[in-house]
Order: sequence, then structure tokens, then C-alpha cells
Amino acid sequence: MGRFASDATLSRMIPAFVQDELHELDIELTPDQLDQLDRYLAMVLDENRVTNLTAVREPEAAWRRLIIDSLSVLPGLDELEPGSKVIDVGSGAGLPGIPVAIARPNLKVTMLESTGKKADFIRRSIVSLGITNAKVIQERAETAGQSPKHREQYAACINRAVGPMNVLLEFAMPLVQVGGRVLAMKGPRAEQELEEAGDALAILGASELAVIDAYPESFENDLVIVSIIKGEATPLEYPRLPGVPKKTPL
Repeated sequence: MGRFASDATLSRMIPAFVQDELHELDIELTPDQLDQLDRYLAMVLDENRVTNLTAVREPEAAWRRLIIDSLSVLPGLDELEPGSKVIDVGSGAGLPGIPVAIARPNLKVTMLESTGKKADFIRRSIVSLGITNAKVIQERAETAGQSPKHREQYAACINRAVGPMNVLLEFAMPLVQVGGRVLAMKGPRAEQELEEAGDALAILGASELAVIDAYPESFENDLVIVSIIKGEATPLEYPRLPGVPKKTPL
């Protein structure tokens, strides 16, 4: 199949469980939003044949692990003012950024992705889907965090599968305004990662911290959202030079 076949070819039937699970999560979407998500997921799975975007290849599993998981971060964004800027660090295929942009058209979503092929895919997806409140920047987080265009410019930073908390925080916290928050999607090691990130939390300006179950117990899904409020400005020496946060975590 060619790169970005017709929407009619790419679109698939939305599994019946999607509406039910979104309802249980108190996430209300219009038919047009669901159609956009369906088309986006089809694009991801199609592109995944030539570019390694995700290990998830089966459509029903992809709805749960890529789309619904991404939308589980929405409660942490619902208090933002219309027009607030949100950044998705290490966006990969556009996750969770594109689903969030579709579900919350009143927010301005920037996706930060350093890999050219992935950034190109995000850019083409935005255009193909007609998303007007999203953009992608191909840049490393360490570089963006030291740029006046991005440093402390965002009300929230969202992310999934970026790395351990002590590394992620050095990528994310410099981008968030004082009073803003980082919302990190994490698995069962979240508490341990936070313990290991104690120095990073103190150094980078974190204040209020919460670990929130992303799903009700009935879902048997151990995804959590780690919410970290930024209480004070991040010292200017952070983030450090590209590659240093991963090699020498705080």
C-alpha cells in the first residue's frame, strides 16, 4: 500500500468496545472526532509497515494501547484555559499528541520529535486529517528546552514511553510554565521511578506530585498518570547538553 492511501481505503470499522470504554472514562467525542481517530490509527498501522512506529500491529489492540491510552491523559488537561499550549515530548508517531489535539480542539498541541521520519509522518498526518490546532517540531528536547521559543512556554507537557522519570523530567520541566504541569503516562514501576527521581524533582522545580490511576479497576489496566506541578523556575543550566541527561541522569 502506498504512503497514505485514500481515506476510504485506510479507514476501518471502529470496534464496538471503543464507545463503551470511552464512556466509562467519561470521555465524550463527536462522530467526526471518532472518525478522525479511526483514520489516524489506520495511517499509523499502514505507515508501520515501512517505518517502525509502534510494536502494536493488531487494530483492536491499537485502539486500546495507542488511542484510548492516549486519551486517558485528558482529565489532567481539562482545567486548562482555551488556547493553552500543550507539548508532547518524544511524540514518536504522534502519541499522545494527535489524539489529544483531536479530542481537545480548544488546546494548541505541539509535538516534539527528533527523528526525521517520525516527524515527517506526524506532519503528514496533521495535514491529511485537517487538524488545525497541532504542529510538529523536529528537535531534541535538550535543545528545545534551552530555546526562548519553547522554554517555560507551555501550560502542560504530556508524554508516553520517553524514559525513566529522572531523564524525562529534565526533558519536560524546562518547557513548562511555573504553575503548569507534566503529565507522564507510566506503568507499574512509576512509584519506584519517582523514588529514583527525587533529586531531579527537587532540582528542576517540581512541587505538587500525584500518581493517578488512568483506568477504573474493572479495566485491569495498570497505566497511571504521574502529575507533577511546576512550583518554581527550572535553573538555567537545565536541560544539559544533548545526550547528557540519558548518560548521567540527575
